[in-house]
Amino acid sequence: MNKDRFDPQFEKAKGLVDSHQRFLVIGHVDPDGDCIGSMLSLALFFRSRGKEVICFAPGDRSELFDRLPGAEMLGSWEDVAVFGHDLVITVDLATMERSDGLLTPDQKHPVINIDHHPSNERYGAIDIVDENAAATTILVLGFLLAIDRSGITPEIATCLYLGILMDTGGFRFHNTDAEAMHAAGTLIELGADSYGLTHDFIYTKKYSTLKLLAPVLETLEILDGGKIAVMKITNEMLEKTGATLKDSEGFIDYGATIDDVELIALLRETGPGRTRISLRSPGDHDVASLAKRYGGGGHSKAAGLTMDTDIFEAEKMIVKGLRSLL
Repeated sequence: MNKDRFDPQFEKAKGLVDSHQRFLVIGHVDPDGDCIGSMLSLALFFRSRGKEVICFAPGDRSELFDRLPGAEMLGSWEDVAVFGHDLVITVDLATMERSDGLLTPDQKHPVINIDHHPSNERYGAIDIVDENAAATTILVLGFLLAIDRSGITPEIATCLYLGILMDTGGFRFHNTDAEAMHAAGTLIELGADSYGLTHDFIYTKKYSTLKLLAPVLETLEILDGGKIAVMKITNEMLEKTGATLKDSEGFIDYGATIDDVELIALLRETGPGRTRISLRSPGDHDVASLAKRYGGGGHSKAAGLTMDTDIFEAEKMIVKGLRSLL
C-alpha cells in the first residue's frame, strides 16, 4: 500500500469517526481471518477512544475466532437491529450482496469502505480500497497508524496480524510481498501474538476437522491431465462425522499441494439445492473471472461463488468453467 495515496481518505475517514458515536462494523458472509481481524481491531481501537461499537458478519464463522481479543463485540442480527448505529464501517466486503442484505444502496448512514478485493464496488462515502494489498488488515493498520500509533495495543496488533497470516496462507501464497512482511513486522513490534496465532490457526486442528478431512480427500478428482483438482463436502459427510462446514477451513489448500495442479475447486452443500464453491489458482489463471460469471467474486488466485443447484450439477458447471481458463 502506498500510504501517501490514501492520506486524503484517511483524513476524511478520521473526520467521520470523530463526528459520530455508534459504529456498526460489517464483514462479509462466512467471515475469514482477515475479515474478523479487521472488524475486531477497529472495534477495539474505537472502543478505547470512547465509541460504542458492534461487529457483524452473516453466516458461519469458526469457533476459533471467539478466542480473539474483542470477540465479545461480535453481535447477532438481533443485536444489530436494536443497536442504533450512526456510522457504518465495512471491511473485506467487496459487494453489498456479500453482506446478506444488511448493507443496501439506500443506506442512510455514511459508510467507510475498507477492502482489498479487485471486485470492490466502491459503494462507500469513503473508499479505502487497494487490490494490491495482501490483506484488508494492512489497510486497517494504515488507517489506525494515521490516527494514533500509540493507540494500537498488543490485542489490536494481534487481530491485525491474524488477517495477514490467514490471507497469505501463513506467508506461503503469491501475495506474500514486502509490504505484507513489513506490516507483520510492525505488528510484532506492537505486541502481536504471532506464535499463538500461528499455533492456533495454522498448526492445530480440531478432531472433528480431521474426521471430516478423510472423506473429503476421498472425493478428490484430478482432471485434464492433472491440471484440475475437485473436492466435495456433502451433508451426508457432515452427518456421519459430526463436523460442520466451519471445520472445513483450509481444506482447499490440500488440492493446491498436488504437483502440476493449476486450478482447484472445493464444493460444499450449504442447503437444499444450494452449493458454495471455493476456487484457487496456484499459477497464473484468474479464477475471479470465473466466479464473477456466477455472481461471485474474490481475487485472481482465490475466489468464491454460490450456485442455486445441487452439488453434482454445480460440479459439472464449475469443471466446464475451469476448463475454459486453461
